[in-house]
Amino acid sequence: MLRYIARMASKPVAKHKRPNTTMVPVTTMEEIPVLSEKEAAELTASLKRAESRLKSGKGIDYDSVTFKTRLLHL
Repeated sequence: MLRYIARMASKPVAKHKRPNTTMVPVTTMEEIPVLSEKEAAELTASLKRAESRLKSGKGIDYDSVTFKTRLLHL
């Protein structure tokens, strides 16, 4: 038993290949307003435009400084 433990302790930990990841901001809200039909349509259109920009390769990686600057200047 001691030999097994010593052998296992001397083996290097396997490095798992992890997929590339990115950090995204997460916020928690308790209440959100119900969108009107016009607001819902504008939001859907905006999301579709953003999705098409990403698909065409025009997306950018998350940068916390840029995100904070944009968020504070809206």
